[in-house]
Order: sequence, then structure tokens, then C-alpha cells
Amino acid sequence: MKQLSGFCRRVGISVKAGLNLIDAMKREAPRQRNQKLWQEVVRSLEDGHSLAESLQPFKKQLGEMFVALIEVGEESGHLGEMLTDLADYYDQMIQIRRDFLKSLTWPIIELSAAIIIIGILILALGVIEQITEQRIDLFGFGLVGMTGFVRYVIFLAAVGAIGVLLYRFIKGNIQRSRPIHYFLVRIPKLGRMLKTLALMRLTWGLHLTMRTGMDVCRALTLSFQGTGFAPIRDQLPVILNEIENGGTLTDAFQTAKRLDDDLLSSIDAGEQSGNLPELMHKLTNQYLQESLLHLKVLSVIGGFAVYGCIAICIIFMIFRVFSFYLGILNDAVSGI
Repeated sequence: MKQLSGFCRRVGISVKAGLNLIDAMKREAPRQRNQKLWQEVVRSLEDGHSLAESLQPFKKQLGEMFVALIEVGEESGHLGEMLTDLADYYDQMIQIRRDFLKSLTWPIIELSAAIIIIGILILALGVIEQITEQRIDLFGFGLVGMTGFVRYVIFLAAVGAIGVLLYRFIKGNIQRSRPIHYFLVRIPKLGRMLKTLALMRLTWGLHLTMRTGMDVCRALTLSFQGTGFAPIRDQLPVILNEIENGGTLTDAFQTAKRLDDDLLSSIDAGEQSGNLPELMHKLTNQYLQESLLHLKVLSVIGGFAVYGCIAICIIFMIFRVFSFYLGILNDAVSGI
């Protein structure tokens, strides 16, 4: 998103200033991470194709909404404005991601410190064993010395790999990860945050598409697909079916489930007043602020969860140490 944001901002400003699109694209191609993709786009432009036609082969990498809105911008003669609007959208997404990672910084530092301390303790137990010739297994899993440390590192690597694969699975294919999405939406606070983020993407997509004069069904399809969240995205067929049967946009949204009351009232007011894109933009900012609030709450919960995990580990080790020395005392007493 950071790459696309910079691309859209610079090219949009150049186009609005009246500069040649091909020249602007030639300047941008070397700046992009995937230079080969953008060089192909430049070659296609030089062959006489439009920007939308040049981007079509790369729809999967760049996103269907991105390519569709570029096409609408070219057809309407407002490509520069569309590019800067897309840059604003990507900037908002980047800000949310940055705030989320920032809120998790301290819990992550605490968790990392706890993991490192446990690793040092495992190595220290090996040194104690060499000095005293007595094996002390505080954790009860054979995690003593270098051998135990290697097992510990392998376990952490396996957990990390599973987490990365699960994240890619959820993000990469919404069809396969649909059950996970519906599970996450049931989790208090987390589910509400994910739903709010999805609604924010939806309203921003509606703001961008509805202001272009795009066909309503196509605008809805792009906006709902852009949410990337199955519980919201799955409402699209119900809404499209209602519109195809002659219903209004308000009627269509009211037949759907899992949508927010603020969204329904804004759709109704926007349809009646003819200011739907503007109201969707205002609602996007509202959802953005609500999402940031949920992120702060989740970061606090995450911090307490880390504290809890560390406390459990400490209490567990205290009992293990107590059991170990109690065993030594029992052996000493029985030998008298």
C-alpha cells in the first residue's frame, strides 16, 4: 500500500498539472519495488493502450478496485483526481496499520523479554548441571542445557511459522478462510474492530465509486469485495438481488445482515438527498476514529494478556522450584 500510495500521489499530481502520463509513468517505474511490472505498463502505454488496459494483466497484484477506478478516471477525464483519492485511501490504511503496530509495541517487547529470559534460564540450568552433576528440570519438558535450548528455539520457530502461514491463509484466499473470519467476528472487541475496519473500507469504496457515475451494481461489487472480510462481503448477493428486483439502495441494504445502523441511515439520507458520496466520506472518517479506539482497547487487553502469560510462567516455575527442593528435603529426611 505504501508503494501504491506514493505512486498514485505523484502521478495524480503530475496528471492534474497537465504533464504527459507516459513521462510521469517513466519517472515512477524505477521507484517502484516491482520495477518489471511497471516497465511492462510503460511499454503498453507507449504501444498506444490506455492506462487501464495496461494495468489489466496485473489486476491480481494491484487489486481489482484499483484497476477499475483507474478505468473510470480515464473514461470520465478525471484520472488525476481519482489517483489522489486512491492515495488518500491507501494513506488511511497505512495509518491504521501503523497505529495498530504502535499499540502493540510494548506488549511485544515484554513478551520478547520473557522469551529471552526463559532461553537464558534453560542454558543456565545446563551450566548448573555441569557444576553440581545434578539435573534440575524446572519446566518438566527436558529443557535443560544446550539440547533443551535447541528444542526451545525449534518450538518457537514452529509456532512462528504456523502463525505466519495462518495469517497468509486468512489474507490470501477469502473463500478458504471464510470460517476463520466468522469465528473472529464472534470474539468480543476483536470482532467489532474487524467489522468496523471492513465497514470503513466499504464506505470509502462507495465514496470513490458512487461519485464517478459507475453502474450501481458494479460500484457495490467493487466496494464490498474491497472489504476483504467475509461477514460483510457475503451480504453482496442479497443486496444485488434486491436491486435487480427493483428495490432502492436503501431497501437493498436493509435486507442485508451484519451492517451498521449508522451505515443504513446514511445510505437512506444519501439516496434521498443525492449526496451519497459525501455522506459515505464522512462515515468513513467516523469508522476510522472508531477503529482507532478499538485498537487502543485491544492493545490494553493484549498487554494484560502478556502480563498474565508471564505471571503464569513465573508461578509455574516457583512451584517447580518448590517441588524440586521439597524433594531434596524429603530425601534428606528419609536418609536420617
